[in-house]
Amino acid sequence: MRFRRSAQATAVCQAIGLMGITILGAGSVHAQNGDKGGDNLEPVVVSATRTEKPVSELARSVTVVDEQQIEEQASLDRNLGTILAKTVPGMGPSTEANSNFGQSLRGRNFLVLIDGIPQSTPLRDGFRDLNTIAPSSIERIEVIRGGTAVYGFGAAGGLVNIITKEPSDKPVAGYSQGGASFSTEETDDSGIYETEHRVSGTSDQWDYLLSGSYVERNGRFDSEGRRIPPNPLGSQGGFSDTDEFSLLGKAGYEFDGGDQRIEVMLNHFENEQDSDYTFGATGFTTTSDPTPNSRRTPAIRVEDAQPGSTALVDPGTENTTGNLTWLHRDLGGSQVRLNTYFGDQSVVFPRFPNFPQGEIESEKFGSRVTVNTPITLKETGATVIWGVDYLGDETQANRFGPGATSDVPDMDQDAFAVFGDLEVPMGDIGLLRGGVRHEEIEVDVGTVQSNQFGNTVTGGTLDYSETLFNLSSVFYLSESSEVFASYSQGFSIADIGRVIRDAGPFSGGATFSAEEFESDAEKVDNYELGYRFFQGPVSGSLIAFYSESDNGATFNQNLQIQKFSETIHGIEATLDYAVNRRTNIGGTFSWAEGESEDETGATQDLPNTRVSPEKLTGYVEYSPSGGWDNRLQVQAIGDRDPDTNQFGGGEVDGYTLVDFTTRYEVGPGAVRVSLSNLLNEDYYPAVNQAFDSSFAYAKGPGRRLGVSYAMEW
Repeated sequence: MRFRRSAQATAVCQAIGLMGITILGAGSVHAQNGDKGGDNLEPVVVSATRTEKPVSELARSVTVVDEQQIEEQASLDRNLGTILAKTVPGMGPSTEANSNFGQSLRGRNFLVLIDGIPQSTPLRDGFRDLNTIAPSSIERIEVIRGGTAVYGFGAAGGLVNIITKEPSDKPVAGYSQGGASFSTEETDDSGIYETEHRVSGTSDQWDYLLSGSYVERNGRFDSEGRRIPPNPLGSQGGFSDTDEFSLLGKAGYEFDGGDQRIEVMLNHFENEQDSDYTFGATGFTTTSDPTPNSRRTPAIRVEDAQPGSTALVDPGTENTTGNLTWLHRDLGGSQVRLNTYFGDQSVVFPRFPNFPQGEIESEKFGSRVTVNTPITLKETGATVIWGVDYLGDETQANRFGPGATSDVPDMDQDAFAVFGDLEVPMGDIGLLRGGVRHEEIEVDVGTVQSNQFGNTVTGGTLDYSETLFNLSSVFYLSESSEVFASYSQGFSIADIGRVIRDAGPFSGGATFSAEEFESDAEKVDNYELGYRFFQGPVSGSLIAFYSESDNGATFNQNLQIQKFSETIHGIEATLDYAVNRRTNIGGTFSWAEGESEDETGATQDLPNTRVSPEKLTGYVEYSPSGGWDNRLQVQAIGDRDPDTNQFGGGEVDGYTLVDFTTRYEVGPGAVRVSLSNLLNEDYYPAVNQAFDSSFAYAKGPGRRLGVSYAMEW
């Protein structure tokens, strides 16, 4: 594997070299805290242990993307998949689409939560996990890199926990922002217009927050000003010609002298596409030669597409989540947190020519109890974290079109879990943590009279019972450096709906029982060894990881799920340096490899939709004066040519993307100017190359210029 240095990449490296800066891999602690060379305020996270812990006390790889970073990156691209790809080591390159199918975390699927509420739909995966909330509603994002059972019911590759905005501590505080961006190569129909507003405050024992945003998007265009299909990954969906609306409301009440708190949260998000275009490729269009001299999948007008290509329902995502939290900070000496939540998600896919249009609906209801109990263990203060979880999930798949019938059964899940973790400090030496989680999952599956191949799957009940273990430790080498090691297990029931849809021979006529697919669940063993340091203005880490599993899910060329034994290994590095109070530099490096082994013992590389090519990011932040901030950032994706016959195994040729943002305080607020793909790189996103299909070989967006103004009031 190798990096192919383009002329643009060489120019960027030379420019940075002239500044006397060497960019190495790293995820920024200084940048995450918005610290311009001042004292390093260590991030405190809740996702790794379900209680607040500073990063230095965690025996896991955790990245925190804070409010400032989210705002900065969203000015370039509001897609959370793109934001995380540019800030989190181990996260695969962005799909540049509405779906995160093909964007993995350390080569595996990840669980997405909003304030602890699952966004993933594992019974029938819609891959909209990262596009169910607006960036303007987010306070920070905590990413556990590597499988974890802390929240359970998934997370084989890691956890992305999105924490919503917190109210201001002032009686009344407001925020308003408006902006626009457009392609520099095609200005006429490329505008994106957005606005967001927020009001929040704290009065005596009450606090509140109300936040809303609206975005109108037109077409997207590549580096030569050619329109990108609104569905660049076939029927996976895209952002072109969409309207997006979001609303977040929160209210909290403190009582019992501050020992108790009740908080309610409601988040609603809609993204709907209405486009006059679709993808064009030989066999999908009435025009004779839609892709002259290029593999590029073009955008064509709907009237030029083959009959049966028109969407009957506008594609899009609608997501509503709610959460009621009760916190007691001292109940018999323990801290107790109770969360009760619901989620209602609908994903309507674009129509693939000559096929019915599809929709996935998922309704969730769940509850979590987390108890943090301090104990004394051999004269040492230790902590037991224990609790109970429940998750109910009703999922169904709908089809639209003449004669359409569902080939995916209705599914109803009840999942229970109990867990307990023991954390034992070892004085000045370090910290030891170990625990166990037991899950009981029952899924009632309806009957499918005829799946997509004409086979029958009779309904039944699938029962899963799994016990998962974790053991980790941190050893302090000095006041500023430490090593950590961890072992953790994850468990996933892995898209049962699709397994049943694809079951049986192409010729049809076979009959199966739903219970036959119980063995398709996946259990993952994750191992990690790392070193990190915090030395004045410098911080960094070096981490090696390895995971193995049976029943890992890939797809053959007919897009049928295959279940093989898998191993994945890799390294990640981070480095950040606050040169002075005006300048920060840093970046990240990620590399991984993986292979699968079938029942005959034959092995092959995992495809590029599972294991991503190398990824190198770098940034320079410079503040010439108070109220003026600048950031130049680079993301370089390497080459990867896996030896595989699985879907997603197309060869990836590397590319380099450069972005620039500047923010300057003017009047009561600040103006921000952003340039995404500054050098107008002509490229195919990694996942489009991996698909290697005529209907999904779409280009990535060319240069975009954005201007916005934000003010607090």
